[in-house]
Amino acid sequence: DTGYRGVLAVGKDPAALSIEMCSTLGSCGQLIGTTAEEHDGVLAMNASGFLDPGGNGNGGQLAGYAMSQGESYGEHYVVTGYKRVELRESNLLYVTDASAPVAADTTDAVEFWPALVVDGEPAVENYEAFNGIQPRACIGQSEKKEILMLVIEGRMPTRSYGTTIETCTDILMRHKAYQALNLDGGTSAVLWYDGEYVTKCSNTSITSRMLPNAWLYGGDGAGQ
Repeated sequence: DTGYRGVLAVGKDPAALSIEMCSTLGSCGQLIGTTAEEHDGVLAMNASGFLDPGGNGNGGQLAGYAMSQGESYGEHYVVTGYKRVELRESNLLYVTDASAPVAADTTDAVEFWPALVVDGEPAVENYEAFNGIQPRACIGQSEKKEILMLVIEGRMPTRSYGTTIETCTDILMRHKAYQALNLDGGTSAVLWYDGEYVTKCSNTSITSRMLPNAWLYGGDGAGQ
């Protein structure tokens, strides 16, 4: 018994991936299922973090920088260790420092930390800051260019405690991850598929927090 449960969704077509911003950005966030349905997505997971004073943020204020179909949102965090994952026109994901210039051919991007896998190698820096047992969310791409969307449930003792960054990296490496970034976890970590949430939010009174954007697979913004 591992003490955790979660879902790893594997998307075979990297051209089907995109970031979609919630339609109410600036005032409040929205459920990722709502964002997915607005853009005809098949799969969705949380993407950017958001400003969350006292744990009461409504998801409307983006934390850090994001890009959706070539349009930039928010401001770069330049905290040591902060990373950006860029989806480029080649349909490849790249993990870079948040302080580095955004590549000219980037179409979609989010910033968080730490990096989990860079160029096929586990990226071990800053594990210690994130290695508690928690709900987790990670985005990556395999050597075969498959999109890897990993969500681990947590904070539910009778169902799933959560897991560590290191374990998430191990799971992704077993699926031949070539690039991968840790995303905002906790109550933000959810995975939605074809009309329903296929992981449970750590706050069991809700299906998902209100969030500023989502990674979508199969949405109308893919490949643009």
